[in-house]
Amino acid sequence: MVKIKNPRILPLIEADIDVKMVGAKTKNLAILLNKNIPVPEGFCITTPGYKDFIELNNLSPTIDMEIYKKEPKDMRWEEIWDASLRIRSAFLKSQIPLVLEKEVIKHIKSYPNSTKFSVRSSSPLEDSKKNSYAGIHESYVNVVGIEEILKSIKLVWASLWSDRAILYRDEMELDSINSSIAVLIQVMVEEEISGLAFSHDPRGKDDNMIIEAIEGLCSELVDNEKEPEKWVINREREILSHKRPDTYKNTLLKSDELKNLLDKIINLEKIFNFPVDVEWTGTGRDLTILQSRPITSFTDDDLDRQWYLTLTPSFVNLKKLADKVENQLIGQLENEGIQLSREEPYGLSKKELAFQIKKRADIYFKWKKIYWDDFIPFAHGIRNFGTYYNDLVKPDNPYEFMELLKDEDILATRRNKKFQKLALILNTSPLLKEKLDEILKNGLTGPEFIRALKEIGNINEDFFEFINQFLDLLTNHLDISYENTSLQDHPEVILKNIQELAMRKKSPPSVKDSKKKYLNKLYQAAGDSRIKEVDEVLRIGRLSWKLRDDDNILLGRVENQFLKFLKHGAEILENEKRLKNREKLSIDDWEDIYSALITDSTSIIVLETSDESITAEIDFKPRQLVGQPSSPGIVTGKARIIKSFADFSTLKSGEIIICDAIQPQMTFLVALAVGIVERRGGMLVHSSIIAREMGIPAVNGVSDATELIKNGDLVTVNGYLGLVVIGKPEFDREHSN
Repeated sequence: MVKIKNPRILPLIEADIDVKMVGAKTKNLAILLNKNIPVPEGFCITTPGYKDFIELNNLSPTIDMEIYKKEPKDMRWEEIWDASLRIRSAFLKSQIPLVLEKEVIKHIKSYPNSTKFSVRSSSPLEDSKKNSYAGIHESYVNVVGIEEILKSIKLVWASLWSDRAILYRDEMELDSINSSIAVLIQVMVEEEISGLAFSHDPRGKDDNMIIEAIEGLCSELVDNEKEPEKWVINREREILSHKRPDTYKNTLLKSDELKNLLDKIINLEKIFNFPVDVEWTGTGRDLTILQSRPITSFTDDDLDRQWYLTLTPSFVNLKKLADKVENQLIGQLENEGIQLSREEPYGLSKKELAFQIKKRADIYFKWKKIYWDDFIPFAHGIRNFGTYYNDLVKPDNPYEFMELLKDEDILATRRNKKFQKLALILNTSPLLKEKLDEILKNGLTGPEFIRALKEIGNINEDFFEFINQFLDLLTNHLDISYENTSLQDHPEVILKNIQELAMRKKSPPSVKDSKKKYLNKLYQAAGDSRIKEVDEVLRIGRLSWKLRDDDNILLGRVENQFLKFLKHGAEILENEKRLKNREKLSIDDWEDIYSALITDSTSIIVLETSDESITAEIDFKPRQLVGQPSSPGIVTGKARIIKSFADFSTLKSGEIIICDAIQPQMTFLVALAVGIVERRGGMLVHSSIIAREMGIPAVNGVSDATELIKNGDLVTVNGYLGLVVIGKPEFDREHSN
């Protein structure tokens, strides 16, 4: 029999060849199969098959544009996911080479129509002794039918450029020409018991063996959907520890089954001549090896990147997280902020004040931890819905799914509507506007400004109603902190923003509600049998979208109450000549303030100026900047740089905001603007969400935007193409509509 030099498809038993052709996962399983060790049968689409797909659909330019736009270290996770999503969308809409497709169908048709398959990634870089890159590429289980298998193949190919892979771009030496991935397609083997096994402790502490077992599929353990029963066993086969979850009444592995599994694991270690990490299913004679790879220890010092790899919980875990966040955490956070706001720092002794500062510090840092542990991972609900929608609908616009997430009742929208209502009142009352102008011209701030406002409220009922609504805005919507500054403490700045909003000649364009149209597309693509599944994925996506803003605002309230007491403590110490540079106070200084208040020490606290990043002066003005389209539309206007709270009052109605990042605490400024240009990138950042809600053109991911653009520059924002043109538009296509 003549062997084909570069076969596109190989039966698994013939796949013990060059790892660059079949990937390490396939090669390892082929080795075992040839040694008569039970492995699920199947076949492999080799890496040349992937390259044929790339070449046929001319996908290399698309990949290059996405992965080389920025260095991974300069990209936020939102930008990384966006790049991966666009590549994934392009792969889904592309065609598998006809010859390859026919071969795949031929292999699939050799099994009964109801056969379930796993479609697994098998990268040449995976499962090596140096690094496993576990979890970077996608695999799919319980896939039934030719159409679903072909789609899963394309998704595995696309996962070569997953968000996680882009993080590892340099180590994996990813490039669109030379990088490739194989696909392993196997018949599903479903036994009652599955698990993981390590022939040595992966933490490198000792040479003990570790066995983990669950009821059901091994993927449920890998995805942390189920807590396993766990054994730690030394080389003499003595059980050192055994932990069984309460969910299991009886042990999952009998002593003879455990012994059989240990024998198999030790045998695999001998075959490969290295410690092994094994996925298995079944017991006794039914024991089947699903995967065997070298054990790799964690040695990566880049903790931020390792943290990112935890941000894609499985859908089962996402549902658990949704229930926890919606029914427990958000209510607790909101109530805690309300309770703290009912207390004032004035009139307390220094020790009482110190106690209250410590209490607020504990509460604030508790919620900061919850924010990173729960709220941030829950943002995956949006990404999960996006990929779910795109996989089913295959839309031309990979962000079409966002139409089904808009218009949720987020806290920022409620607050912004309050701004709009107050601006409307000002528009209908010239006399009120005149009185407010007089107060602003007097330069009053803070409590003095509030007292002057209340005096105006005594003039007539209309004035009284406006002042009451303004005070309600401050109390219930602006009791938040932004960069160590309480918005509530600066009513004069807020009133200026409302006055500017009242000067707008027209409201932002209304956004047509197209939810029903896109929901029908999704239902049709999913089919009647999956309606409940669609509703659940969409519910979690919408909740995730809503909380993407709300959690920041609610945490901002807790932070503001912390700062209120901390600032009062700093004021007392300054009056006692025990503190210098009070204006530099930040939350990071709380322990120094606390310690000074509970002691009679005469030592002086000197608050240090925060290090300012030094930016090189840019002595040229580019004509065009390239970013990422985040909200559709084209508009031209004057630029306004927003770098700090001090810039809030300088924003004029109809200007274009140029900033590093729009935080949820400041999204009310967006109502003043006609466009947004932001350094931070991603379709899911707060500016993208609020701009799309309001129909305002926006471009983000523009490096050095606040340095390259100056206040007053004429700027055209193209939210369709992700372009920012500086200077007077010269061509029709640069003009706003």
